[in-house]
Amino acid sequence: MMDHLVRVSGALALAACCGAVQAAPLFSGGVWMNYRYITDSDFQGVGVADDFDRETGGTLGDPALILYAGDQGQYGSTRFAAEVRFGKGSFTDPDNNGTGDYLAFKQAWVGRELDNGMRVRVGKMAVPFGYKTVNFWPGDLLQGGYGDQMDVGLSLDGEQATLRYALAYFHADDFGETSTDTMDDNGHWGQSACNSTAAGDCDLAYRKMQTLVGNLDWQFIEGHTVGLSVQSGRLQDLAATEDQAPTAVPRSARLSGRHHALDLHYAYEAGPWLLQARHVEVQRELPGRSEKVRNHRQSLSTGYRHNDWFWYLDLTSAATRTRGNDTGRVYAWAPGVRYDYGPGWVYLEYLWSDGDIGRDGDIYAADFRALYATVDFYF
Repeated sequence: MMDHLVRVSGALALAACCGAVQAAPLFSGGVWMNYRYITDSDFQGVGVADDFDRETGGTLGDPALILYAGDQGQYGSTRFAAEVRFGKGSFTDPDNNGTGDYLAFKQAWVGRELDNGMRVRVGKMAVPFGYKTVNFWPGDLLQGGYGDQMDVGLSLDGEQATLRYALAYFHADDFGETSTDTMDDNGHWGQSACNSTAAGDCDLAYRKMQTLVGNLDWQFIEGHTVGLSVQSGRLQDLAATEDQAPTAVPRSARLSGRHHALDLHYAYEAGPWLLQARHVEVQRELPGRSEKVRNHRQSLSTGYRHNDWFWYLDLTSAATRTRGNDTGRVYAWAPGVRYDYGPGWVYLEYLWSDGDIGRDGDIYAADFRALYATVDFYF
């Protein structure tokens, strides 16, 4: 989704080399919209959308306006970037974000390039943990919670010869006191509020806090990279005491839970070809639940570029080790193609899945089949 930044940066470099007398703008924007046709669904919260799409021939919707700001190299060693989205296609959840609307910051950070090739940043930025899938609209599939993470904190990253490294501390997963929404990767890290009359709902009222993250990538042969990512932190209990049932054990907004994850990944990129693979181990100790959440996920992404076309396939699987969860291994795959038509891209994708990741970070079984067509443009 950030390919447009490469396009803008390239245009700025071209203007500079050709002696343009006017400074390049620091602001840009974009719009995307989506067509969806669900053929089968029993996902949580989707209901009978597949019946609706069969009757109407699909749904046009999920528009978004995206605004960007970046330093574009005009402030010496100072760096900054921001992205804010508006609209129902913003990949955000008003019930769980810090704004209460279809409006949120995907990123907003400021930093500085240091003399030794390192960069220090503070604000909301990408968590240096593994990689995200290449497909656009369906999201990170069964990597949910460990794909496109955007959290608030500070980081130090750099590159030396064949090594890339990053060390970061993230105080929370979003701006605000109760937001559990990390923009694209939401719905997998708890919820902001709960209903004490619904069994187990308050066990999901938590947010990610005080997380340390480290990543190391090594290009051992040209085009071939292996990496290790780790993260560990706390979980804050968001189940308000006054919302608890009279027989419930009183709870407060303490940091009474923990989360841990480890990621091993490999990437090959040379010429038109792309191949990525990863294995993720997950453990969470939720504030209101005695049993630890344990599971592991696998991902394989392939792609091929030819002129303005990019064909790709994302495959993911997940299996739980949580006591009491008898869900077997679940799978998801998303083949797609992307066409660069100049000011933006056209995507055509199909999503097939027999499971998903819940707000507790564990696996559950659910069937979903859908066709997506997306168009965007940038200015």
